[in-house]
Amino acid sequence: MNTFINHVVDAITSNLKDVRGIVLSGSQQSDEIVDIWSDTDLLIVMDEGFLIDEQVIIGAINSIGFVVGSETYRSVEHSISFRTCISLENSIHLLDVKFCSYDEWILIESQKGQSYTIIFGDLKLRDKLPSLVKNYSFDSYESNNTWFKYFMAIKKFARNDNLIGLHLLLDLVRDFLVVELIERDIRYGTNIHRYGYGEQLPPNIEMSKLDITNQRAVFDYIDKLAYEYDKKLISNVKGYVSRYTHVANYLVNTKQRIAQSEGLN
Repeated sequence: MNTFINHVVDAITSNLKDVRGIVLSGSQQSDEIVDIWSDTDLLIVMDEGFLIDEQVIIGAINSIGFVVGSETYRSVEHSISFRTCISLENSIHLLDVKFCSYDEWILIESQKGQSYTIIFGDLKLRDKLPSLVKNYSFDSYESNNTWFKYFMAIKKFARNDNLIGLHLLLDLVRDFLVVELIERDIRYGTNIHRYGYGEQLPPNIEMSKLDITNQRAVFDYIDKLAYEYDKKLISNVKGYVSRYTHVANYLVNTKQRIAQSEGLN
């Protein structure tokens, strides 16, 4: 290992408890193919049931050196990745570091076909996963932001701002899919799915039904999407109070106002 990798290992293990192991992958495993632009790809494997505390992890990364720039990717509950440019001793180092729980290491990371080297700790390969109690639920699900976006999307389409309107509408479709993803995790007892199950959107909100050139069709699509989203929350979120009628009424008033305006022109 080079001095930078040794420094990173020391910084991470000094600032984070419960580090089970550290894995090096990519070109840094071979000095023959490394140049000044080569990333250092590290996987930090934490103990079972690791829960992400982003600020603590950022603090550990900041201890490596001055972070000139970074991107953060939070993929699942027990996994977070950082792509960083770190300045240390007058050199720029490109560090890609992912933090994951031991169970994700066993189920996913250790099963990948790529070459890797365990540089810290004692990690097993294709080990039998210990029995873990996991709770996939809607207990912490928050929908206020999504419902606000419904009204903003309607407003933008009503004012013919199709760019922002479509941006918001696609976000609303994504929010609906997030609910379906949580349902799937609950159904299968895991948020790790190597293969999908051929899921489809409900027929009335298939993307083929969205005609951005037809304002009334867009409003109808929003209405159906809000209905399906609301129905999901009624079924899954304890104490949730239905919001669909508020969106539906707002759409009715919007259509009436547009019709009146067109009649005056």
